[in-house]
Amino acid sequence: MKKAGIFIADDHPIIRDGIRNVISSTPDLNVVGEAGTGTEAIDRIAIIRPDLVLMDITMPELDGIAVTKRVVDDFPEIKVIILSMHADPFKTIEAFRAGASGYVLKDSPPEEVLTAVRKVLNGIKYASPEVSEGLLNDFVERIKKEEGPEDSLTDREREIIRLIAAGSTSNEIGKKLFIATSTVKSHRNKIMKKLGINDMASLIKIAIQKGIVSPDA
Repeated sequence: MKKAGIFIADDHPIIRDGIRNVISSTPDLNVVGEAGTGTEAIDRIAIIRPDLVLMDITMPELDGIAVTKRVVDDFPEIKVIILSMHADPFKTIEAFRAGASGYVLKDSPPEEVLTAVRKVLNGIKYASPEVSEGLLNDFVERIKKEEGPEDSLTDREREIIRLIAAGSTSNEIGKKLFIATSTVKSHRNKIMKKLGINDMASLIKIAIQKGIVSPDA
């Protein structure tokens, strides 16, 4: 069985020794090269052409993000996993934008490093659990900021909007939903207030734009 070639780029010899020992203890992986600076990493990777690079994010001369972009641009077949001390969503996104296929925290157990390496070699993106949690939280916050007033509509209010768009009167809507006409009107007023509108034409227009009803409703 051919072993996958792993390149280690880190400016701390002790870190490199630890990673080398972890990689060398496996039958399917082999350390084929190392570097202590960003420029050295680029030069040596170009010659060795490893299957995967474990790249420290804070490298002297040229940081790990910049090196990753250069490596991926010049040798797209080479996979890169960023090693970092910080589960920072911004840094993680920056790493993946640069072309990294993985982002692993330096204090992760050896088993996780090996899991990340094997997944990335098989074409699967990987991030340490703490990193994934940070990315998810950041994603959720971004979604919340992008929410419009229509996102606050209840299921009942959306149902009433669809019936209004279909041409039903308040009395007809009440009968269909088994609620009083006054309740329908109360819902309609709340809908108008939430959406910041005061006429039915605007209500139907927004409902179509936001996908609450279809254009041919």
